[in-house]
Amino acid sequence: MKKLLLPLAVASALAGCGGGETLEDVKNETPTVVPQSTVVFDPGAGEISVPNDLLLSGTTDGTLNIPGEGDDYTNPQLALGALDGWSTQMPYAIDFDFSPGVSLDATSAATPGNVRIFEVVMGADQSSQTCAQVPAGIACEYVKELNFGVDFITQASGNSVAVVPLKPFTQGRSYITVLTNGLTDSAGNAIAPSSTYASVSSEDPLVTEQQLSLQAVINSYEDVIVGGSDLSKDDIIYSAAMTMQSAGEVLGTIKSLLAASLTQDSLPKPEMMIPQQPALTVGQVFAAQGMQDINPAFNAVSYEKGSIVLPYYLKSPQGKELSDLNNTYWQANCDSAVTVLGYKEQAGEAFPEQPVSENDAICAALSGGQLRDLSLDDKRHLTKYNTIPKVQSYRNIPVQVTKPADLMTLNAIRSQLGLDAMSMPAAGWPVVIMQHGITSRKEDMLALTAALSIQGFATVAIDHPAHGERGIDVDNDGTDDFNATTGSVLAYMNLNSLLVARDNLRQSAADLLGLRLGLNFANDPMLNTMDVGFVGHSLGAVVAPAFLSMTNAELDPQVDPLFKVNTVALGSGGGGIANFLLASDSFGPFIQGSVLAGAGTDESAAFGAFLQEGAVSSCAQFLDNQEAYVGCGYQAFLAQLTAQGDTASLANIQGLLTQFTYAAQTLLDAGDPTNYAMRVNAQQTPVYTSVVVGDGMENKPDTVIPPMVESNPIAGTIPLAMMMGADNAAQTQLADSPQSYLVRFSKGHHGTLLTPAANPQAGASAADSAAANAEMQQQVATYLKSKGTILPITNEDVIAQ
Repeated sequence: MKKLLLPLAVASALAGCGGGETLEDVKNETPTVVPQSTVVFDPGAGEISVPNDLLLSGTTDGTLNIPGEGDDYTNPQLALGALDGWSTQMPYAIDFDFSPGVSLDATSAATPGNVRIFEVVMGADQSSQTCAQVPAGIACEYVKELNFGVDFITQASGNSVAVVPLKPFTQGRSYITVLTNGLTDSAGNAIAPSSTYASVSSEDPLVTEQQLSLQAVINSYEDVIVGGSDLSKDDIIYSAAMTMQSAGEVLGTIKSLLAASLTQDSLPKPEMMIPQQPALTVGQVFAAQGMQDINPAFNAVSYEKGSIVLPYYLKSPQGKELSDLNNTYWQANCDSAVTVLGYKEQAGEAFPEQPVSENDAICAALSGGQLRDLSLDDKRHLTKYNTIPKVQSYRNIPVQVTKPADLMTLNAIRSQLGLDAMSMPAAGWPVVIMQHGITSRKEDMLALTAALSIQGFATVAIDHPAHGERGIDVDNDGTDDFNATTGSVLAYMNLNSLLVARDNLRQSAADLLGLRLGLNFANDPMLNTMDVGFVGHSLGAVVAPAFLSMTNAELDPQVDPLFKVNTVALGSGGGGIANFLLASDSFGPFIQGSVLAGAGTDESAAFGAFLQEGAVSSCAQFLDNQEAYVGCGYQAFLAQLTAQGDTASLANIQGLLTQFTYAAQTLLDAGDPTNYAMRVNAQQTPVYTSVVVGDGMENKPDTVIPPMVESNPIAGTIPLAMMMGADNAAQTQLADSPQSYLVRFSKGHHGTLLTPAANPQAGASAADSAAANAEMQQQVATYLKSKGTILPITNEDVIAQ
């Protein structure tokens, strides 16, 4: 989203400033000088480039004030009003106004020093004794300047300067972006501030209360920057603060509540139950599914079904249409602390110090009195000011369990591999939690159980929400109405309501926290629940960093071992979810087509008509698959526009997608692995990551989650692995202490960790896929067994050098 066009006057956007006049008064009451080239900044006319903390002004609950925001959060731009800040990882743009024939000088846009970013502390920040007493929205303290070329770069993007992060901004922190007069236009003239910005950045007092309030905000930005850097006020042509949204506080609260269940009877304790059942092997499960040529090793692995009761924070849909899922996102259990504080100041002695209800007492007790349930906050958005989610229900979730069983067979295989014979350790088999990918199911992870059993591991696995045995049956008729495994992927990755997509991701992470804790109470002496690893594939690898960063966070010395995960192996995951989904060969065309179809523009109407008529001939084979048909039709529609030379429509579509990507990624941020990866690194959790980068010829890079994303250098599989501390490995690694590694495969495809099958669409042959599958599984099992000290690379023919 290059620019958020505000349809309302700034009096609405800046409700906290007071007064009823708009910034048009600023321009009317001061001399107007219109430079040839200026920065766009005219809140009174509804033009503010985002991110911009002016949209936090006047908040009553700590969330962004988005003009036009109501109760419908399906519009991605309006849904930003549910957040307590901006995206930590999205590139953003600041726009300019140019005279006809004049444009931005691209060299000046990319020159270090012309755009600078500073970390600051804003007013009302309780982490600073000085700033805690300063009004919110006022810049208070200088922290540091970010480094050009290390933390970010800038470049021209049409008539805008784009800021591209090379590292994610820190969640919850505030930054000020400053443009200097080193920026020039194509005529060689320095770009100037807008007349509005020049007025409110002046130190000469303005007239109205509203003008004075905005002037105080802009002056605070410039004063803090000038006081901490080598810039003078004359150098600055624009400044804007942006506070990054929180990520992790809500999941951290969930972990704390799970831990509290160990001592508080009022909180249900998660306990994994494994009832007595007929003996089965994984090989028999495969045979029952109709599989043939089953590896004998699977017949040496036992298979059991268990269950665990876990809290579920997603609301239940009331109907069977996809639109009925749109309002099922998480909600807070209490009123926001910001709302409570505002009411307390207003009510004075009338404020109820004692709880008025059972839930009010719970809110107060769990928050030290900062949260209450006084029916003040009807939105109940989860933010850093309101971190306790409401439990909508408790779900009995099926658990899949495997263990090494036929040790004679397994030891014969170990002997062939040059490994010593094994027996079950006295403490039981170490356990690997496995998590499957999107549209998959827990049973698909059984493909790893032979390799893991050969190394002496038991495994447990559950389905993601709205997958497999956890589909949603609205009317309890025995048939799932929503299931991403057997039906639409939108049952989980909800494009119609991205807050729901975000909270499905968070529910997956919360479920894993509950499963990890519940393992300790399985009462199965064959499971060593004090020695636990993790394997995630695709979506399982995407949600892994959020889970890992929370489960391995220090909470209490007596509780921490019950959550500990020692070593991790991830395959084909990635960060920057909105970015990689739109760049995905598999999902991108469908998502882009869906965005265009629902945009309500002229191009949207033309695309709708094309789907009804023009696409039928070229996409007829997909008529029975709506998602595939939309994706195919979208690609055919773009091809038609290109052939017609309709560059205007193509540009409008690209602009629409840019806006959607910015809003979508911002909405998904709290569930995105990029915001948790550095915590995993700081906790020194050893993580192995595999990624298919292709061979530069027939075998393509991963076509589902791209290794890298052109539009965002911190999105994709490789940047995520690097943020978790991985080193590239192309040969066998032997280390004295646990290390994190990234292995790039030249052969295979997105699903190769689990299947040796070919993938013609990815250009992966049967022979190459089988070789890569064997190599991946051996690497995963050995890495986990050695707790991150050994990474064998035995077939360099499938490794990218």
